Amino acid sequence: MDNGLLAWQFQSLRDHFPRSIDNDVVIVGIDEQTFFAYPEPLALWHPHLGKFFHAMAIARPSVVGVDLVMPEKSYDFVREGIDRELLQGLLRLKTASPVVLGQTLDATGRVRPLFAPIMSVLDQNAFGLVMVMNDADGIIRRFDSSIRFTDDTVPTLAALMAARTGVEPESGYINYSIGNHFSYIPMQQVNQWYEDDDETQLRKLFSDRPVLIGSVLPFDDRHDAPVPLYVSEKSNPRVPGIFIHAQILRSVLAGQVLQPISPVIALLLLYLALLFYWFGHKPLVSVPLFLVFTCLLISGSTFILWQGRILPVMTSILVAAMAILGRLGLEGVYTILEKRRLQASFGRYVSPNVLEQILTGEINPAMVGERKRICVLFSGIRNFTTRSESQPPEAIIALLNSYFNEMTSVIHAHGGTVDKYIGDGLMAFFGAPNQLKNPAQQAFLAATQMLNRLEVLNLQLKPQDIEEIHIGIGLHLGDAVVGHVGSTTRHEYTVIGDTVNLAARLEGKSRDLGYPVICSTSVAHSIELPEQLVPLGKTNIKGRADEQVFGWRPDIHRR
Repeated sequence: MDNGLLAWQFQSLRDHFPRSIDNDVVIVGIDEQTFFAYPEPLALWHPHLGKFFHAMAIARPSVVGVDLVMPEKSYDFVREGIDRELLQGLLRLKTASPVVLGQTLDATGRVRPLFAPIMSVLDQNAFGLVMVMNDADGIIRRFDSSIRFTDDTVPTLAALMAARTGVEPESGYINYSIGNHFSYIPMQQVNQWYEDDDETQLRKLFSDRPVLIGSVLPFDDRHDAPVPLYVSEKSNPRVPGIFIHAQILRSVLAGQVLQPISPVIALLLLYLALLFYWFGHKPLVSVPLFLVFTCLLISGSTFILWQGRILPVMTSILVAAMAILGRLGLEGVYTILEKRRLQASFGRYVSPNVLEQILTGEINPAMVGERKRICVLFSGIRNFTTRSESQPPEAIIALLNSYFNEMTSVIHAHGGTVDKYIGDGLMAFFGAPNQLKNPAQQAFLAATQMLNRLEVLNLQLKPQDIEEIHIGIGLHLGDAVVGHVGSTTRHEYTVIGDTVNLAARLEGKSRDLGYPVICSTSVAHSIELPEQLVPLGKTNIKGRADEQVFGWRPDIHRR
């Protein structure tokens, strides 16, 4: 990621803050047209290279670098005097300008020797390795002034060229942000000027400037650079190797070889990034700050790069992101554990749907109510007072617990909310806090299932010689106010309104009317199969006008 950012920074600086180079490197290219002009094999180009060296002697560049594989043996056996033409050109150039010939390695990994007369014509500081060291991803970013082998340390081509001009080379990162895109002058064109005695053109283009000659072929000696360097291929970062050498030479001669910034600063940035952990649990604060932090680091490192230093920042950015995500994840774990603790602590005190919406924040914690259409269910055990007078309190509590356990599970299974237990009575409502498509239908199904479950419970109680339990249930559908009722220090989530009162009155009428389930007209009109209900006519309700009611009994429904 740092390498990708570095490439982007190089390109941005080239695009928006271009820096040209005085006496920039001149590239003499050997392209496809050169091979058409000189049809002999490259190993026999001695006369053409000799002309080039003579041309450079006339132009007097500051230094000449040859990124070509020079011969390691004589070729006079092909044509007598061919070696002399090359050596004469080199000898004349040596007297006019410094020259550095490129060397490579042989099959054994040793520096490949050149033709002995060539070695004797030039001094020992005229030979540099053309090798470039790429990173693990294959991209060339760094420059070594010399390369260490088993036997010796050998200077590289660009380093030796800079040294021959009086600039001490320093290893580091190649500065790809300086200079314009490279173009080149074809080798055959330079030789043509020499043949035409056009000294003016030669001196105009090459005098006192570093010159590199090498291949610019489309598929030969290509290497990956962080940014495109070739003016004719501005979208292709895979460039001829000679352009890499030229960019290295630019960096060295301009004093722009990049060096990593002090690791102390990088370490301080990491510590700064770790501070995001402390407010990472507040996304509205941490995310904007992270974006600002990222922008500052990238822009700051770009400015530092422009000043000649490299500051890797992606580790700090990733650490900041991981600190935020880690804190959010940790807070998430704490929240889950806290919810589980609350569920374990209060799950038996409130209905599951109420607890769930409290934990998710869907229930307004303020002591306010909201009007909703709900169906209220009241149930009570018949003759409970007589039963409790004849049995010890422990037995009554155990019986109530068994009974409420069965009834509560039925209500919860149908989406209802158990409001409270009042002695032997149970109050529940359907349609709040969770929305139900048809609260009356769910309440009616719960009521019928409660009676079925009660039959099973009575069969379980019979071997214990416990008298059967009989209950009455009242159902009414209407508007009620749902919310927190109580004091600021102790309140409960409940419903109030006339709907609750009428449901309680209907439960009381179940004994008189002979039906365990009594429903109001609103419930009868809302359930899916109203024919299951028996119209019971109008009945007197204490404190209000007579109400039309309906009854349901298991034995009638089964018939």
